[in-house]
Amino acid sequence: MLDKSLPKRTVRAHPSDKPWMTPRIKHEIKARQKAFKSGDITRYKLLCDKVTSLVSNAKKNYYQLKAEGTRETNPAKWYKTIFDLAAANDCNSQPPADAEDLAERLQQSFTKPWQNANPTEIPDVGEIEHLLKNDTSPPLPSIGQIKATLKHLKPRKATGSDEIPPWLLKRYHEELAPVIHNIICSSISQAKYPTLYKHALVTPVPKIYPPNDMDNDFRQISVLPQLAKVLESIQLKLNKGDLKIKDNQHAFTHGRSTVSALASIIKTENSCDGRMGIHALFIDFCKAFDLVDHGLLLKKLAKMNVSKSFWLWTRSFLEGRSQQVKLQGALSSIRPCPSGVPQGSVISPTLFNVHVDDLEDCIPSYLDINTHKCADDCTQDEVIPYGSTSNMQEVLDAINDWAHRNKMKLNAKKTKDMWICFKAAIQEPPHLKIGDDTIERVKSFKLLGLWIDNTLKWNTHIDEIARRANKRLFYLRVSSSRSTN
Repeated sequence: MLDKSLPKRTVRAHPSDKPWMTPRIKHEIKARQKAFKSGDITRYKLLCDKVTSLVSNAKKNYYQLKAEGTRETNPAKWYKTIFDLAAANDCNSQPPADAEDLAERLQQSFTKPWQNANPTEIPDVGEIEHLLKNDTSPPLPSIGQIKATLKHLKPRKATGSDEIPPWLLKRYHEELAPVIHNIICSSISQAKYPTLYKHALVTPVPKIYPPNDMDNDFRQISVLPQLAKVLESIQLKLNKGDLKIKDNQHAFTHGRSTVSALASIIKTENSCDGRMGIHALFIDFCKAFDLVDHGLLLKKLAKMNVSKSFWLWTRSFLEGRSQQVKLQGALSSIRPCPSGVPQGSVISPTLFNVHVDDLEDCIPSYLDINTHKCADDCTQDEVIPYGSTSNMQEVLDAINDWAHRNKMKLNAKKTKDMWICFKAAIQEPPHLKIGDDTIERVKSFKLLGLWIDNTLKWNTHIDEIARRANKRLFYLRVSSSRSTN
């Protein structure tokens, strides 16, 4: 039906073109090169000046069109435009000769954590029914809610396996809302998540440039159908009242953010006055979202006393999922996803919060440890009075035991600790260990975009900002020299 109404058309793409490039500039560049090859030096120099002028004006017009006046109102858009103008996002590496082979290797890497997995059996509804609310008629959205959700879709987002682009849903939200309303209401009423929406096209995103380790330097982002996101968004709004996440979780919860997480952590660290010191622990999980055990997650969800229909719908959402890597148009083989929640899904962050909500319950209350969570970023800190010793090793052991019970794994290489003390005569606590691995003690640590150091000063953070600013100024100078040459 979609192909009949909006047939596909093949267009010629020029991925190497800059965003400010125009057909006229291309024409003049060809004429310049032709003059150079023919030996017409006078015409060549004339066209060089003309191309330089056209490029300079095109960049100026592009900036005025895309970014002028947005530096204060929309910094992200302003920075993106500057990076495009300065060619800061250019990559010198050549595309792989065999994208299909690389896609398959990435698929093997992404699914490696599941190879030796021993997933918990998915509980039958009869086992946990006594924990659930027995709702005979689950809440359903109105057509107006569907229209509002479609209207606020971002039109440039990637298209999932159903090949329905978000701009189409947004532009024709009035006409499509009744049909989509029927699909969503049927899914909620029957507690069935559509099978088509369970297939993810995975985009590998490098964590560092250039990536060196295929197993650790890529993050897998699941590109899912836009209608799946609409369905999940609606279902989440209808049931958010039942999902009672602890206040120390600052990600994907109403009224909280990375700012509130950092404020909570800094508040503790500033309470060092009159105390011996503060011991902070920065926990890192291996493949946190990918190792969420479905059976354990569903049991934890039931303990929150959610409705029976929402629990069944979530079980359907988790079961039978599959993925394949998409890289430069090439597709890998399709593989099942026996555990994990897809990064790129609307409801996945909330389900992850449910999974780690009981993490601090494993820490004995008498240890007086503060736990701060922001999705999979977990920080523990303790204020140590004079005459006392650090309890952080006991805390780390308890969290490691929790991880084993919940079929997750701590990353000993990326887990760090920090000792904050302003008295040189006081001896540091012993180094922490995860099994036989000693945790690195650091003097500074980047947490949620902010550099925290053991002096509680801003020097490290400001130096990092200055370094990045100098890098961008260099890009601008390069761009300026390109325009004048």
